[in-house]
Amino acid sequence: MARSRPLFYLIALLLPLLVFGAVEGLLRLTGVGERQPLFVPAAVDGYLQPNERVIERFFANPAAAPRVSIDTTFFNEEKAPNTIRAVIQGGSSAAGFPYGKWASPAGMLQQRLERAFPGRPVEVISTAMSAVNSYALLDFADEIIDIDPDVVLIYAGHNEFLGVLGAGSAYASSLSPGLTRATLALRRSHLVEAGFRLYGALGPAPEQRTGTLMARVAKERRIPSDSPLFLTAVEQFEGNIQRLLKRYREHGIPVLIGTLASNEKDQTPFLPAPPPADAAADWSRSQAQALAALDNGDTNQALIAGERLIELAPENAESWFLRGRARLAAGDEEPARVDFLHAKDLDHLRFRAPELFNQIIRETARTDDARVVDVQTAMAAQSPGGSIGQELMVEHLHPNVEGYFIMADAMYQGLIAADVLGPPERAVDATLARAEIPVTAIDRLAGEYRVGRLKLDWPFKEVKEPFELPQPTDEIERIAQAWFNGQLTWNAAMNQALDSYQRDGDLDESVRVAWNLSAAFPFEPDQAYLAGTLMLRAGDPQRALSLLYRAVRLQPRNTRFMMSLAQGFYQAGRTAESIQVLERVLALEPAHPRAPVFLERLQQELAPGD
Repeated sequence: MARSRPLFYLIALLLPLLVFGAVEGLLRLTGVGERQPLFVPAAVDGYLQPNERVIERFFANPAAAPRVSIDTTFFNEEKAPNTIRAVIQGGSSAAGFPYGKWASPAGMLQQRLERAFPGRPVEVISTAMSAVNSYALLDFADEIIDIDPDVVLIYAGHNEFLGVLGAGSAYASSLSPGLTRATLALRRSHLVEAGFRLYGALGPAPEQRTGTLMARVAKERRIPSDSPLFLTAVEQFEGNIQRLLKRYREHGIPVLIGTLASNEKDQTPFLPAPPPADAAADWSRSQAQALAALDNGDTNQALIAGERLIELAPENAESWFLRGRARLAAGDEEPARVDFLHAKDLDHLRFRAPELFNQIIRETARTDDARVVDVQTAMAAQSPGGSIGQELMVEHLHPNVEGYFIMADAMYQGLIAADVLGPPERAVDATLARAEIPVTAIDRLAGEYRVGRLKLDWPFKEVKEPFELPQPTDEIERIAQAWFNGQLTWNAAMNQALDSYQRDGDLDESVRVAWNLSAAFPFEPDQAYLAGTLMLRAGDPQRALSLLYRAVRLQPRNTRFMMSLAQGFYQAGRTAESIQVLERVLALEPAHPRAPVFLERLQQELAPGD
């Protein structure tokens, strides 16, 4: 009897595990409790795309999730040999808000890498979306590892306080950072996920929050830098980034992580700490004096008033902001920037990451063998007075098109310097890349409309004001407004714009739009063919060849595509390869009307002289 006790205890210990395993296996077979994956099969066989519902995995009730999603990118399920595959992680700034995918680092790097590596397929896959923070980045990591990227690029940190699961968010976790990470890990189990879904279904209906996404996510609007919520956000960011970089390092995946930039000199602090009660009247008088002096160009008086503001209320963000403006007006650029950054850090409404996060990024990257891309310094270097402002930002933290270009350029230079993709086949300097920037007029206009609407609501306005689109003055504005209003899909808008540009004979914009369509739909041979032929007309055979080759690869018996490919090789000075393509055309279509004439001419050109 005594001998049977250990066996009894062993069975008692193993039985729950066996039951859990059996139930888990059954749920996996039936698909019950499957959480939303990061990537899903596309409608086209052999391709994957980001899951537009992946945000739901962070909620017990999917109806509670904000309506945000990752921009669609199609990529091959099986990574082809010699492919460059890069993955972008981050929030709305990494996603290209307010312009969309083609202003984002993913869109701009796709264009530049294709130019730099014309002999290799390029897939730049964005997993960035609004309202997510480092919890989401860490939760996505294993699925990103599974698609075998050559490099991961990260630009994240602004959503740490008020993004989904952030310390002060309306979608906050009530758990510590460690328990939140453990919960997300447990939800990978079908049984645990099914339990969460049941709880969400039986619980109260989710609160329907109104207003902009900024207004909906911001539950805690005052988070001082010495508060428990602030310290929790710092803990979650540092812990999640450390784990994220370590996971990629363990799998041999290089990482480039960007420092965070925001509007320093042209964004008044949203929510400063109130001045001490006994100094409030004096502070208000000094504030009025500083503003009046700045308006009148009296820098000496503005500096005096700024000093007084800091003496009266050193914890008030506006005190430092106004002194920064005075110092900048006086030509003291470096001290002014110190004041602007300190003002941002004292702003209680935490939509902009504190400078402490950039320190964490640099230190963690050094520890975990990641490369820092100093986006903040790159933008500051291109800003008047050395402080980032409205020249590169559309509001508090999202870059304009030029700002996004600087961000993407810094990332591209970081990729080349890190040598994670090998040496580029062709040099692509910033001048050429800027000329070929993939942001269309439609994207720019829609971005302006989004920012215009955003700035008429909280936190830019206490009371929401109505937004009205201006009357369109041309066909492109009409198309942009139709897309903005949801009357056209992006695909339809781009095709209408392309038709308009071709009718007007605008070859440069036709090429820009056609390339975007070919990049958006890599499985569509007609899109690649059209973009390639337009590039040939524009006198750019080097860029056209990769697109024409893709069209031929997708339809290897299409002699029309092959004739354009032969033309591309010829224009690029690669006559022998052009002849090979023409011979292939005649093998497929011996009676082709133009191939024999073209072939004979090229053969004569290659023939040795008499």
